Amino acid sequence: MSASYDISWLNYINVQMNRYFPLPFVVFGTIGLILNMIIFTRRSLCNNSCVQYLLYNSLSNLIVLYWVVITRIVSDGYGNDLSLRSDIFCKIRYFLTYYSRTLATWFIVLACIDRWLSSIQAKQRFNRVSFARRMSVITCLICFISYVHVLFLFGIQIDSISSAKSCYALAGIYRFLSDLQYLLFYALVPPILMFVFGILTLRNIRRRRRLIIPTVYARTQLRTNGNKRRDTQLLIMLLIQVLIIIVFTLPFAIQKLVDTFSSQTQQTPLQKAQYSLLIAILRLLSYGSHALGFFFYTLSARIFRNELLNTLNRIYRFFTGKNCLKQSTSQVMDGFFTQNDIDGMKSVGL
Repeated sequence: MSASYDISWLNYINVQMNRYFPLPFVVFGTIGLILNMIIFTRRSLCNNSCVQYLLYNSLSNLIVLYWVVITRIVSDGYGNDLSLRSDIFCKIRYFLTYYSRTLATWFIVLACIDRWLSSIQAKQRFNRVSFARRMSVITCLICFISYVHVLFLFGIQIDSISSAKSCYALAGIYRFLSDLQYLLFYALVPPILMFVFGILTLRNIRRRRRLIIPTVYARTQLRTNGNKRRDTQLLIMLLIQVLIIIVFTLPFAIQKLVDTFSSQTQQTPLQKAQYSLLIAILRLLSYGSHALGFFFYTLSARIFRNELLNTLNRIYRFFTGKNCLKQSTSQVMDGFFTQNDIDGMKSVGL
């Protein structure tokens, strides 16, 4: 009786968690991602190659929220799983889930590589917006080709013993390889690459600061300082995003790793209920890497806060015809220059 009660209670918690807990991620994530896309397309930022990757990351995360999270709420929270009734929907559901989540992480990898190339002063063409857009298209094609097998080899599976239906990969070696691919492409390799290129970028920046040669041209120096400050703050935003992905994705990666290599382990009904609840919690945490970037950007980077205030001011002015902010020159340029830089520019006629 006690074991049966525990199973029922765990299953109830699982259902309620899948029904209500993802909703804040959807609501606040939507607001944050829309503001991200508005800010990243502003004139002061859109000509930066790193920002292009962050913009495409935001677009991918929006797909994750409105496809991956919503379908999970409907299926696990309300028991209305269309993927168990339509083989086509089953294939499309897993394909878009794998595709969008993988794209979101790999755009951050590309942004890390972009900052690393900038830190070693690589050829300028690698840090152009046009190059970033080409690399984004190539990444989309590679991810599409990598997961196209899902559209053919996933579907509704029927257990030979219990006759229970499930939407997943074909049983056997293919299921193992598919799980392993998703584990590597989404949860393990991208965070490792982000960490490596992030460390290399920070090391190169510190090395360059030791080698800075004072210049006699104040005009050029001040403009260079502004660009460097912008790049530094973009790097901070990027490293914060990397940290978010590692923190929120690592537990999910560990669970997938255990699940992939122990799929044949027999479990009691109580153990299955406990494990299902654990998976629900880890999956819920993984949504954070797709929904919370905006809030950490706002806290970490002055340039982002300034652009956010300018954006909110434009929206307010559109509806009321008035400014809600009285911006001075120093406030507008605060994200790029210090007050000493601004005074210096005035003194040399900038």
